[in-house]
Amino acid sequence: MSSLNLKGLARLVVVAGLSLGLSACFRPLYGPTASGESLQTVLASIEVPELKWADAQARVGHYIRSEVIYALNGSGAEVPKRYVLSLSLGQTLQSPIVDTVTGRAQTTTIVGTLTYTLTTRDGSKTVATGTVTSYATYERFQQRFATVRAARDAEIRLAKALAEQLRTRLAMELATAG
Repeated sequence: MSSLNLKGLARLVVVAGLSLGLSACFRPLYGPTASGESLQTVLASIEVPELKWADAQARVGHYIRSEVIYALNGSGAEVPKRYVLSLSLGQTLQSPIVDTVTGRAQTTTIVGTLTYTLTTRDGSKTVATGTVTSYATYERFQQRFATVRAARDAEIRLAKALAEQLRTRLAMELATAG
């Protein structure tokens, strides 16, 4: 019996030792950055300038910019800006389901690809670049207004998803930046 207790105790000690050894490898994403500053303050110091979107992307671009600003600084507090975020949007529509009788699409998927570049305010250093992609699907109805409203709701959902992905990517980059 005592040998079973020793084996169980030995396993517990090994697991505890490995856990303690690996605990230094993990840092919480939304904890202090490498410089000791809070990540929320660093994210709030990102400026998202007004952009000139193509006419077909103007409404979605407006939603995306608004959602990104809210995701980075939801408090609205004035924080001195240290970074500038440049955005570029690619958008496509896909209609995977088509009614065989009428030939009209029954659903549409909006696919958005947001390319970003984060630079220092003076433009001397690129801090992060990348691309985030998301999609939103909506149904198309015989009533035109219902379809237009469903499309607009899908654009808003797409903007929120892209903004959250962008915030997470920027948080990962800035948490390790010194």
